[in-house]
Amino acid sequence: ERLKIQLRIEVRRVDFDPEAGELRLGGVITADGQVGALAEGLRLGAAHTLQLEVSRPFSLSKEEWDTVALERLLEASNDTPGGGRAELAAVLLQPGLANVCLISHGMSVVKARVESHLPRRGNAAMATAAAKATDKWRAQVLAALLQHTDLDALKALVVAGPGFAKDDFVRWATEEAARRGGEEGKKLARSLPKWLAVHASSAHKHALREVLADPAIAARVADTKAAGEVAALAEFLTLLTRDPDRVAYGYRHVLAATEQGAVHRLLLSDNLFRARSLLRRRQAVSLVESARASGAALHVFSSHHVSGAQLASFSGFAAVLRYALPLDPDDVEDEDEGEEEEGLSAPRTTPRR
Repeated sequence: ERLKIQLRIEVRRVDFDPEAGELRLGGVITADGQVGALAEGLRLGAAHTLQLEVSRPFSLSKEEWDTVALERLLEASNDTPGGGRAELAAVLLQPGLANVCLISHGMSVVKARVESHLPRRGNAAMATAAAKATDKWRAQVLAALLQHTDLDALKALVVAGPGFAKDDFVRWATEEAARRGGEEGKKLARSLPKWLAVHASSAHKHALREVLADPAIAARVADTKAAGEVAALAEFLTLLTRDPDRVAYGYRHVLAATEQGAVHRLLLSDNLFRARSLLRRRQAVSLVESARASGAALHVFSSHHVSGAQLASFSGFAAVLRYALPLDPDDVEDEDEGEEEEGLSAPRTTPRR
């Protein structure tokens, strides 16, 4: 017989698997939710692990909440656009390989990987076998897409890859919608105007960066969080090359620009708000509050998104400035301790003249 009890855990470790959608918490038991003693086999101070699941209620408490954490909680639990629901899906494919990805709340996750050996075309018999194998693989890709996405809720569905495989898949899916009929066929047919076939260098997840930068995709999903982050990072990288005094990166440079009211866009990695160092978390929150007070726009990048991984190479702190602001390059050389500990490090540059 299974016994349901309520436990209070002091969390000391958090493990998140975005692909499986699982959040595991490790810590020690501080109290139970029942009247009386703890259930048999449990004791105060004992190590315990919990797995949080969708639709399983829980309460979260902290001694001190910062404004960024509260905003991100509200945003992640919100079903409106920009909240927790996926706004964009992508199928990255090349013959025999497909990755079905969901992009929501600035996070890109591979929900399914479909691989199959496709025989080469030769004589008539081999060509027939290859066509059957290809159709079977496409059906598996479509099944994975239908399983992991809500086609009606998506703003766009991107089919990307090298060569003609993407165009052939869109054509096959259009014919498949007519063949299937019923509610599933109608739902697939309704979604087809949202499908966009674009070029990508490969069918692997890193190709999402070039897909989201495509002008056709950017125009279709201009008001989604993911597109906004990609555009903000692209602006930062362009100015870094053409007008380096119009950008800042690294905590000290960004702080100096913020104190002078020069920040137009503040770009931060969400790793900063989960740092083990309390000082690092407070630095990030303080920057956000100061930048907002001066009218700057805030972009928090998920470390699980391709653009977030790119921002991490600039220490996780970056800014686009309103005007050119030459900063002391010596500040970068002694960037705050703890960046490497948190997996964030600033690239070394030559001094600006």
